[in-house]
Amino acid sequence: MKRINYILFLGASLLVANVKAQEYTDIFRYGTEDLTGTARFKAMSGAFGALGGDFSAINVNPAGSAIFSGSEISFSLTNNNHKRNITFLDRSSKQTKNDFNLNHFGIVLVLPNVSETWKKISFGFNYLQTKVLDNDKFSYSAYNRRGIDNYFFDYATNGNNGNPFPLGTFSGGPDRVTANNQRDIGEFFATLGKRQGYAAQMAYLGILSQVISPNSGAATETAYHANGDALERLQLYEVERSGYANKYNFNFASQLGDFINLGLNLNFHNINEKAFYSLRDNDFQAANPFLRYANHQQYINTKGEGFSLQLGTIIKATENLRLGVSYQSPTWYTMKEESHQELKATVLNTNTGKEMDTDIDLINRYGDEIWYEREYKFRTPSAWTGSIAYTIMKRAILSVDYTYKAYENLKYTSNNMKGYNTAFNNDLGDTSTLRIGGEFRIPFQLLKDNPATTNYVSLRAGYRYEQSPYRKAIATVGDLTGYSFGAGVTLGGIRLDASYDIAKQTNLYQMYDRVLTDNAQIKSTYGNFLFTFTAQLF
Repeated sequence: MKRINYILFLGASLLVANVKAQEYTDIFRYGTEDLTGTARFKAMSGAFGALGGDFSAINVNPAGSAIFSGSEISFSLTNNNHKRNITFLDRSSKQTKNDFNLNHFGIVLVLPNVSETWKKISFGFNYLQTKVLDNDKFSYSAYNRRGIDNYFFDYATNGNNGNPFPLGTFSGGPDRVTANNQRDIGEFFATLGKRQGYAAQMAYLGILSQVISPNSGAATETAYHANGDALERLQLYEVERSGYANKYNFNFASQLGDFINLGLNLNFHNINEKAFYSLRDNDFQAANPFLRYANHQQYINTKGEGFSLQLGTIIKATENLRLGVSYQSPTWYTMKEESHQELKATVLNTNTGKEMDTDIDLINRYGDEIWYEREYKFRTPSAWTGSIAYTIMKRAILSVDYTYKAYENLKYTSNNMKGYNTAFNNDLGDTSTLRIGGEFRIPFQLLKDNPATTNYVSLRAGYRYEQSPYRKAIATVGDLTGYSFGAGVTLGGIRLDASYDIAKQTNLYQMYDRVLTDNAQIKSTYGNFLFTFTAQLF
């Protein structure tokens, strides 16, 4: 079968008015990174900007690879646990999701004693899974008097530049759903979008599925009725997202003299996400309602690639004190998105008195699903990180990182999406992130006749605070607070590390941008077990 993708080129104002409410919060998700990497890094809550000598530290400050004493290779396995307490209207629920991933792999090659000036040169490659989306599945429900019919009613009555669409707008296409006309519906739907825009398409779906009805059959009719009749109905919202966001550090660093380390990262990013959004209305609270069931489903596949760079330095101020500064450039992303939607309904057949399905699955003349494509570009904000670390007799470490990032600089750079930039400027602001970590080493001997000076047991702990970028008192994304601890054992050239961290955050979720705008409050607890194997190469 031949598949046709209908490509929409919409003006910024139309696009902003009609896309789903999580649109720019999705871009915020893509433009942020989870705390991820090695178990040692996680156990100290990522406070490694002035320490270096760890693969994940390279992603904070690229000068960190020059701290390695020799060439190493490392990989990490993680178990993520996400617990949600969700409150929507008058109902609450608890949900838990788990997943396992290979979230990190790195290799660094160190060339010592290059010259009197350049004491050391290092080359590194580091892979990080910066976002794990495979456990991003949740649902919430409650009884509500507003539903899918009201959503499509709003398009029919306000979608024509604030005015209703005359019923004649939809002439020329099928005027009812049958078992054999799905292809005709899909073809007319695509043509209608090119001629009248997205709002007319949505109004047509509402009329055809009979979740809304015109007051008469006249071509000039502009009055419509929402067939849920403001009855209480059980609403179930479902979100299922899967995929990942990856980052690849290509690192170069050097030690200049005895006190200065310099580094550069060239970073490549990729995103691959599949998402399913569903709203279902049923259990209408009436003896014999006309609308019995409605289900609006959206499928969105998103892929993207990006590039960024980082510069950093670590200075050995004294024998025990290290200072670090690093700059993270914006990440410039190019994205491609495919979307498909379905509207399913069951209504009362007034002629027979029986239920009748009016499901619409948008397909083209070949019987293939109609997917709409769009491409867009955006850039994330840049960031600065200042770090300080203090060592005590080579046995203990205390480290602090502070990161500043201005999220109002999150921007769409493609013309078809620039209308959102005003919302970024109004809603988002500067953020501060604080990370504190500590480590204590206990040397031990494996054999009595072996000094075993490189054998250690290490105990670690950390704290982090990430400020929300939202300026509103009730923020879509709340502040995040986390704690971590872990341990590791170093046996000559082998190191085994384990960590556990826990973080809490309260967010608001809103699936639609109009009519159905009640927020679900989601209190999340993130738990993470992480195991890392590291080996010296030479």
